[in-house]
Amino acid sequence: HCSYGTLLALVLSEAKPERAKELAKRGFEFGQSRVICGA
Repeated sequence: HCSYGTLLALVLSEAKPERAKELAKRGFEFGQSRVICGA
């Protein structure tokens, strides 16, 4: 799950480079939420 969130954020960052920072942050937060939940 963590890898999927990161991958999706990277792909979307390529599609919308002007929002890359926001997308990377959200991808990281998603990944961390999965680690915390143990998924």
